[in-house]
Amino acid sequence: MEILGCAVDRVSLRSATEKLEGLIKAGGAHQAIVLPATSLMYARRDRRFLDICNGASMVLPDGVPLLWASRILGAPIPGRVAGSDLLGELSRVAEIRGYTCFFLGSTSEVVGRLEKVLLRRFPSLCLVGSFAPPVSPVFSALTNDEIVRRVNAARPDILWVGLGAPRQELWIHANLERLDVRLAIGVGAAFDMCSGSVRRAPNWMQKAGLEWFYRFLREPRRLFRRYFIDSAPFLPLVLWQRVRRPSGYR
Repeated sequence: MEILGCAVDRVSLRSATEKLEGLIKAGGAHQAIVLPATSLMYARRDRRFLDICNGASMVLPDGVPLLWASRILGAPIPGRVAGSDLLGELSRVAEIRGYTCFFLGSTSEVVGRLEKVLLRRFPSLCLVGSFAPPVSPVFSALTNDEIVRRVNAARPDILWVGLGAPRQELWIHANLERLDVRLAIGVGAAFDMCSGSVRRAPNWMQKAGLEWFYRFLREPRRLFRRYFIDSAPFLPLVLWQRVRRPSGYR
């Protein structure tokens, strides 16, 4: 379906995982995007990012606001696909099928904890490498080449990228043709949450669509603009889309 000009897959966590496995089996290199409402609003301001979303193999609905929007537009999305949940569910499938995984982003300490957590849950999961690049708004050509070299040396089936949105999506798109991977997915803060480095919102807040508010309470200065200024027009714009075009089906 289409939400504010962006094509979003109408999937649940389970069906999204099945479709992503289909991409792995299909061959070639694919980009999947986990899209919250904040990233969708960014796409409205940045045409390049919108084009990347619309050109991705899959765009997964992360966040209850997208579910609300889909209902308003008459094309309900079955369920939310959060990056943290997807990391766990696709890792479960990877253990069963023998798919290999590589983690790019965050810090070496966080990634190390993440690997331990995942191996406790999925003892036979094949982790072929990780790399925490130096913190920088833009990678130098030398650093970028080093990242690509490390990933390609490991040849993972699944490349998990935790560089934060929209940076991770831009990086994957710019480098996908150089990467020897089958599937590259940007999952934002999922490394921190799944590793236990950052506490996730209680289940009742997740189900009520308040996980964003929980994160805001923990980091109000960093997230105030994102949630209360940049994302504030989201639902009004969805309502206006409904007025202009009754159906949200693409």
